[in-house]
Amino acid sequence: MENLEPFHSQLKNLQSQAKKLTELGLALNSLFDQEEIRLRREDAALSLRAVYRAVVEQLQRLEGTEASVERGHTQANLILSLGGVVMAVMGSKSKRLSAIADYLLQTPADEQQPFGLVMVCIGPEGLPEDVRVVSISQLARESNRPQPEIMNKLQEDGYLLFTQEAFSLLIDRLIGDVREGKLHLPVSRERLSEITGLNKPNFTAKFVEVE
Repeated sequence: MENLEPFHSQLKNLQSQAKKLTELGLALNSLFDQEEIRLRREDAALSLRAVYRAVVEQLQRLEGTEASVERGHTQANLILSLGGVVMAVMGSKSKRLSAIADYLLQTPADEQQPFGLVMVCIGPEGLPEDVRVVSISQLARESNRPQPEIMNKLQEDGYLLFTQEAFSLLIDRLIGDVREGKLHLPVSRERLSEITGLNKPNFTAKFVEVE
């Protein structure tokens, strides 16, 4: 039995080492799991950043288009007004002053077109799948309807509307929540409504004033 003492001591040492290795393995597994979660959250945050960059590019492109269309519209109206003045000048002296005043002061309803209102539109599927940029002004011009009516119709169809500034704040909030594990992608429209407090009627008034 005395000859077995060294083996018992070695066995105990091996058991102790095995226990330590097991504990170390479990700790490493926990670290790997935590790192996997962190990387998953960071990927989601990067996805939201990519969506934001794409949206900003679309906003800038549409805003540039709106500015060009507005300049063209203004120039066309100026040409028409100048043409009217020329025709008035060619008339009799007695009618000249009143005719010129009519053309300079005239503001036909069809010339009062809206320009420049471009918004981020998030649909029922939420982020990041269902987001686009919409020119509210263009839709209003094409349908001959006021801009608030267009916005109300989009809301009724289940869309959330944001200005660029409001969308930027939203993305920052979502990225923070994703990194903290409070939120996972995709983010539904209903969840976005809760986060931003936009589950009330006429919520767009909080982000943009429309004349």
